[in-house]
Amino acid sequence: MGVEIVRYTEEWTAAVREFNLRLRAGGAAEFAFPESSAPGWMPRMELFVAVEGEAVRGGYILRRQQFWFAGEVREAAHYRLPMSEGVVNRAYAALGLRLVRDAVKREPRLYSLGMGGRERPLPRMLERLGWQVCDVPFYFKVAHPYRFLRQIRVLRTSFARRLLSDLAAFSGAGWLGLRMAGLTRRVPESKYEAPAAFGAPEDGVWEHSRDTYAMLAGRDAATIEELYPACDERFLRVRVGGGWAVALDTAMHGHKQFGDLRVGTIVDGLAPPHGVASVIRAATHMLERRGVDLIVSNQLHAAWGDALRAAGFRQGASNFLLAVSPALAASTGGADAGEFHVNRGDGAGPIHL
Repeated sequence: MGVEIVRYTEEWTAAVREFNLRLRAGGAAEFAFPESSAPGWMPRMELFVAVEGEAVRGGYILRRQQFWFAGEVREAAHYRLPMSEGVVNRAYAALGLRLVRDAVKREPRLYSLGMGGRERPLPRMLERLGWQVCDVPFYFKVAHPYRFLRQIRVLRTSFARRLLSDLAAFSGAGWLGLRMAGLTRRVPESKYEAPAAFGAPEDGVWEHSRDTYAMLAGRDAATIEELYPACDERFLRVRVGGGWAVALDTAMHGHKQFGDLRVGTIVDGLAPPHGVASVIRAATHMLERRGVDLIVSNQLHAAWGDALRAAGFRQGASNFLLAVSPALAASTGGADAGEFHVNRGDGAGPIHL
């Protein structure tokens, strides 16, 4: 019996649950497809499953968005969470390729975001299919060196590394080194608003910003409210003249990278490139005042990277990738990826943050 790719409806819920159990039993516990056809954590999502008889063998999600390209609005979709039983059963090794091809038929202008690093199977496959793949740079700024050195997991992967990190923390040498590197420099006091919700001013930012980027997902006020609803108290809003940002202040607990740090994240934002620096300064100042230990952000556009570095951020290794289908790349007129405005708001949202 062949495999067919169909829309995920409630009749497949039990089969998806069994699919996840097979992945877990096969040693792929980090993978799990939503066990509801309407998981509800992001708007405008369509879910599809690959079925064989009564069994589910894989699936993927399309999250549709409106994008602005050179004066024109076009629809594109985020190709999210593609999963195949091929990770634990070689009989389904070719299913991953079939999922991609099915998604491209439904929406040629596709992109994938995140993916865990270039060594993972998905970005390698997409690159072989002619997709444009690039890193979305990761930026970080240390606010509290002692807690950073005691908690950051990448510096504590062995006994020797843990010992050196603890010595640096307790002796003050770590604080001095980070200060000399510019990683603990506070941004100057910045004037900004912290509105309870976004509205007309953000529509103005959208109108003044959209022609300044080669690729930009819709960020009018209505779209921002869909992504970051005012009823969700996690989302911290910053408004400055000509721009805005959304941030998080999250107390981590046993996080695989951040341990128990309190992490501030600049998740999303928009301004014309000449106004980005004031947005970054305001968001950073707000998070520093709240007392976070570390501030992080993933930003692709060159102006956003420049603004983060000017605010005391440094660039670290990134496992957050952007892959753009040939049809979507053609919509940008062949522009360099450094002209795309892409961050976590264009992917799965601020999950795990």
